[in-house]
Amino acid sequence: DNCLEPRETFDGTIPAQKFLSCVHRVQAKHGFGFGLNHIVEVLIGGTNDAIKRRGHDQLSTFGIGADLKREQWQRIGRELVRLGLLEAAPGKFATLSVNDAGMMALRKRTPITLTKPIETPVKKVRIPRAGEIECDEELFERLRALRRKIADERDVPAYIIFSDATLRQMAGACPQSKSEFAQIAGVGQQKLKEFAEAFLAEIGERLRSDPAVASSPRTF
Repeated sequence: DNCLEPRETFDGTIPAQKFLSCVHRVQAKHGFGFGLNHIVEVLIGGTNDAIKRRGHDQLSTFGIGADLKREQWQRIGRELVRLGLLEAAPGKFATLSVNDAGMMALRKRTPITLTKPIETPVKKVRIPRAGEIECDEELFERLRALRRKIADERDVPAYIIFSDATLRQMAGACPQSKSEFAQIAGVGQQKLKEFAEAFLAEIGERLRSDPAVASSPRTF
């Protein structure tokens, strides 16, 4: 009984900011909102025709949520509506928009508490978390430092540049060209243009300093 046993909560500030930011940027691009599922696809770096046709793979929020699954983002979106930070338009498509309260939370980076889902006790295939993706840890830390430098210069949260999951994939695959860099989950066309050169340079420097890293198996 949820009344007798309140659901467990967690600090959901960062995922909430990612979701709100994505809704805002999609709406700002067109002047109107999109539905929950479309926003989720942008967050996880989906490559369906609707995203490409509308240029949403060039938004700064494209792929910043690659560390969570679709179902998790869907729950977060619904809870942000329940918390009064997003508004869902009535009707079949229920397009989302960030209201005044949501914009205030986004600008001030207000702490946001979310509820954990009730887990059904069924056996599932375990998916590695971002921190468990195998990679060269030294390169990962160097890429994190580069991300922080760029984020500070732009005065934006670090996750707007790339998520930890995306950085760990870079540090594991060690792309050495723009075409390889584009294959990393969370790298859209806009981020490829803006950041490929800097991140490839950092990766190249690490590979030159330690030939063993360069000889490791690379997967994309």
